[in-house]
Amino acid sequence: MPGTHEMVLTGTVESGAEEWSCLSCERRMLLRWPPHYEKLVLELGDENATHVGGKGGVRLGAVDVEPAARPVAEHDIRWLQDNGIDWDNDASA
Repeated sequence: MPGTHEMVLTGTVESGAEEWSCLSCERRMLLRWPPHYEKLVLELGDENATHVGGKGGVRLGAVDVEPAARPVAEHDIRWLQDNGIDWDNDASA
């Protein structure tokens, strides 16, 4: 399974596109955001890795998903079903 590499914003070029670089391999790219979206890969780096990144001060790491610690109330199950969510309330499944 390929690894996950983090891309960081390293600058902005004259055209206004952002330059992003990978911390783990040599991948580099230019990104221009909508409404004139454009992506130009300058260096491929590790093409098998999943490249992630963000700006604005928010970072999200791995997320663990666990079953609810307590049973879901019947009225909540009805609400889920009424809104198109198939809920069987079986934590052992």
